[in-house]
Amino acid sequence: MSKITKAKKREKRVRVPAEYTEGALHFKTGEGWKACYDGERDLYTAETFLAGYYDLYEINEEIFEELTKAMKRRDAQELIITGRHLYKSVSDRNGSYDIALDGDYALLCPWADVQKTGELWDEKLTDMAVAVFDSEKQNREQRLKNVKDEGDGF
Repeated sequence: MSKITKAKKREKRVRVPAEYTEGALHFKTGEGWKACYDGERDLYTAETFLAGYYDLYEINEEIFEELTKAMKRRDAQELIITGRHLYKSVSDRNGSYDIALDGDYALLCPWADVQKTGELWDEKLTDMAVAVFDSEKQNREQRLKNVKDEGDGF
């Protein structure tokens, strides 16, 4: 069972326009996803969410421009997941856990209402997962840099 409060669920149900701007942030939304362009930092990010699964990604301008509210959830998610995975939260029948693939995810996505289970994987376990899973290859360079900087390999 997800640890998201009922108030948060009601808040998420509030309908927002397909595109809107808040200060320097330009948002696009659709079923199961939200993308943001930060004009001050020239940074594109996105979140995807579906029944116990939540993910944050750094995307590029091309992906951001292709996203439209009319897209099917699956098509939008397939585009977004080609970006660099920053954060993952899972709460399903097999258990609950969070993975910070990039420790700076909160700085990169201050707009995101990150869903957390409270069970964050430690750095070493995250490094091993990135090394093993091909789907996380875009994070290998960043994770290996952190390991070298800390002098603690796996």
